[in-house]
Amino acid sequence: MNKVLKFRVEVEGLENKIWRVIEIMDRMTVADLAYTILATFNSLAYHLYEIYYKEDKYNCWIYPKNHPDYKILKNAVTTKLSILSLKENDTMKMDYDFGSPTTFNITFLGQEELKKYKDAQKYPYIAEGEGLGMLDDMSCYELKEVVLETDNLGYSNSYFTPGYETNKKYDYRKYNIKTDNKNLKGLILLIKNGYEVKE
Repeated sequence: MNKVLKFRVEVEGLENKIWRVIEIMDRMTVADLAYTILATFNSLAYHLYEIYYKEDKYNCWIYPKNHPDYKILKNAVTTKLSILSLKENDTMKMDYDFGSPTTFNITFLGQEELKKYKDAQKYPYIAEGEGLGMLDDMSCYELKEVVLETDNLGYSNSYFTPGYETNKKYDYRKYNIKTDNKNLKGLILLIKNGYEVKE
C-alpha cells in the first residue's frame, strides 16, 4: 500500500519563522524530497546539496570512482524514501550550497495510508508553512540577520535577484501557501530536470 510521509522542514536558526510541513509519497526518492524543499523554500536550485540521515549521506550527484568519498556517499536520485524505514521523530539534515550553506532541519512527523490511488497526484503538497523562504548565495546565518532586521524595522529593507533578471524586495513574511502549492509541482519538475538531465 502506498503511504504519504509527513515532514516538518525548518531553516536552521529560523525554525519558528521559515518552515514547512511537506507531505510526499513514500515511493518518491530522497532527491524528490530535496527538490520539494528547494521549490517551496524559494531556491534557484543551482548549487549542490546533501541530505544526512543517521550515518548516511545522500548526494545529488555521483562522485568519480577515484574520489575519496565515493564509497560512503549514497545516490539521492535512486534511493526511495520507503527504504529508509523512517520512524516518527527521526531527524535528517540537508545542506544546500556548500560555499554559503543554507541548512534545513527535517523531522519525520509520521505517515498514513493513501486512501485512493488517484489521490497520489496531490503530492508533494505543502500542508502548513510560514516564511517566504531562503535566498541563494546567502547562508542561513546571514538570512537570520535579514529576518531580524525586518522584524526590528517593521518592514523589509532587503532585495534579491530572482533568476538574475530584476531586483525584488525580499520580505520573509509574505508567504502564500496557496500560491506555493499551485506552482510547486512545476517548479519541482524544473529543478529535477536541472539536476538529473544531462546536457
